[in-house]
Amino acid sequence: MAITMPKIEVTFRQQATSLIARSARGVAVLIVRDDTNKTFTHKQYADLSALQADEALYTADNYAAIGDMLAFAPYQSHVFRLDTTGTLADTLAEIGRTVKTGWLAVAGQSAEDGAALAGWVKTQAARSRSYKCIVHNVTPLPDDMHVVHFVNESVTFADARGEQDGEAYLPSLLAIMAVCNVERGCTGYHCSNLAAVEEVADNDAAVGAGKFILFNDEEGAVRIGQGINSLTTLDGKTKTEDMQFIETVEAMDLMRDDITSTFRSTYLGSYRNTRDNQMLFIAALNSSYFRQLAAENILDPDHANAASIDVEAQRAAWVASGKAEAADWDDDTVKATPFKRTVYLAGDVKILGSMTDLIFPINLF
Repeated sequence: MAITMPKIEVTFRQQATSLIARSARGVAVLIVRDDTNKTFTHKQYADLSALQADEALYTADNYAAIGDMLAFAPYQSHVFRLDTTGTLADTLAEIGRTVKTGWLAVAGQSAEDGAALAGWVKTQAARSRSYKCIVHNVTPLPDDMHVVHFVNESVTFADARGEQDGEAYLPSLLAIMAVCNVERGCTGYHCSNLAAVEEVADNDAAVGAGKFILFNDEEGAVRIGQGINSLTTLDGKTKTEDMQFIETVEAMDLMRDDITSTFRSTYLGSYRNTRDNQMLFIAALNSSYFRQLAAENILDPDHANAASIDVEAQRAAWVASGKAEAADWDDDTVKATPFKRTVYLAGDVKILGSMTDLIFPINLF
């Protein structure tokens, strides 16, 4: 077997997940193209008052976009500036070095920037880096659980801006996604800074095609139709119907990031690969981490939510390494024989979704 860098691979399936200490979430990253002041590339703002001191750094449109993001008060708000003729890939590389996770969008997004951002997020997901983005009307359709595809053609702001093209609402949606994170679903979320939205021709058809839409409710409020991402191609294992919902993917990414961080900082290189040490790790997952997520209604408290040694994967690793007799080992022998430097875990967790539908037949007598 070739020697490589230590690998921490946490693979999610519908019935299999391996996952430890909660992470702070709710990070919004807005990219702006702006030549007003080229002395900086990155700013982090705590609130609107901090932005007001920097008003002279931005065009009026970009200043308004940043204000829209901050108005919803994400846990963290980042602004990355690039020149109007700059290369988005360079800014995305800087984001990758500076912000380890978060929601991304481009203010005043062009079709090219939207497609480039979606492509970058997909690439990061393949490397187990938990970025997500929201883009407006890009082609081809993203078809990815980490990319939200917003499609309403225009929105009408409640302030003096009035009607604007749909991409003008990306900074607000960026912040809404970050604020909801793992705490709640965004389905039905009230877009309080809008007076109206141009609806799509068929809401159900759009949602079924992985398109994120807004609609005008009966009382005149603009709301999010369904909190879905753009995933439409399913395989029943690593891409399931549940994973089409933003809140499910948020919880998946939370668990993957937490366990990766904890394993790297606490266990990697510090403990010998014995069954006793593996069981210490599993006990931490089961008794503290999963239990905490269940207490916060991220996982279902009525489900077992438990990790264990992945007997079949560990047995297969030994067989593949040339130890054919491992195929006949009983399960306890496999558990007592960790494979070299690799920890194989399996688990079973149930992520809770928010209430979105009501079926309530009433019989009259």
